[in-house]
Amino acid sequence: MEKHKILIDTDLGDDVDDAAALMLALNCPDLEILGITTVYKDTGKRRRMAEDLLRHWGRTEIPVHAGRGRALLEPMGGAVEEPLQYALLEAFRDDAEECFETAVDFILESVRREPELVILEMGCMTNLALAFSREPERMKKVRIIAMGGAFFNTAPEWNIVCDPEAVSIVAEQADNLVMMGLDVTKYLKVSSERLEEWHGRGSETMDYYLRGVDIFQKKTGYPITLHDVLLVAYLIDPQVVTLKRGRFSVELAGKLTRGTMVDRTNYYEIDPPVQGNFRFAEKVDLERFWSVMERYF
Repeated sequence: MEKHKILIDTDLGDDVDDAAALMLALNCPDLEILGITTVYKDTGKRRRMAEDLLRHWGRTEIPVHAGRGRALLEPMGGAVEEPLQYALLEAFRDDAEECFETAVDFILESVRREPELVILEMGCMTNLALAFSREPERMKKVRIIAMGGAFFNTAPEWNIVCDPEAVSIVAEQADNLVMMGLDVTKYLKVSSERLEEWHGRGSETMDYYLRGVDIFQKKTGYPITLHDVLLVAYLIDPQVVTLKRGRFSVELAGKLTRGTMVDRTNYYEIDPPVQGNFRFAEKVDLERFWSVMERYF
């Protein structure tokens, strides 16, 4: 089987699903990570967290680039919030290091070099939108698998709310976009029994991940839910999810609805035809998902 060459755009360092997704990708021999880019808030510190994770895996040859830390319409300048798990960094931590936004350049260079590149979008789509604005014809052909949105209810989801304009640009222009919505990924909760099994492995890399889990749970009290991991699992085993074709737009206004995914299918018709290439996850096969996790995580 030919390897999938992937680029991961991530807001690593807040929730723990980004790190778990990176771990799964690093452990799967069918995936080749060509690079990692960071997005939203303090992307320089997110970059250093990604570099630290790669160091623990002995994969420091993988390049990491910091991207845009603010939404497209958000004014530049001023302080940005550091990642929730930044205390994980025990080595080569340099808070004074200047951060240059090189992610968009790297994304475009990677797309030019690797026509079959797959981009896994684990955060808001600001970096991707900037890449689309610079080279729309090239970017529209790229295969993108993203976590974001909700497609069976009207609730706004974090990755969309952080930069709705960016998602709108990508969703309107991309020819090959698949999205895994919160209404599907919310089922990927880690049980206490599974967490206990991970603690018992005695693995240095797993212990590193679990330190981040501990920080996250103490600060938030939230359960461990592997939203972003579904992107990687789907690439490894496409039957993990059932996809449905749809016609959705991002709501850019509205006091209660900004950032929601609006279904624009013509439901006045019986079995209405759906035009376009946009697809979203309709349901997840939990047995297959956890089978992938047990094999590679």
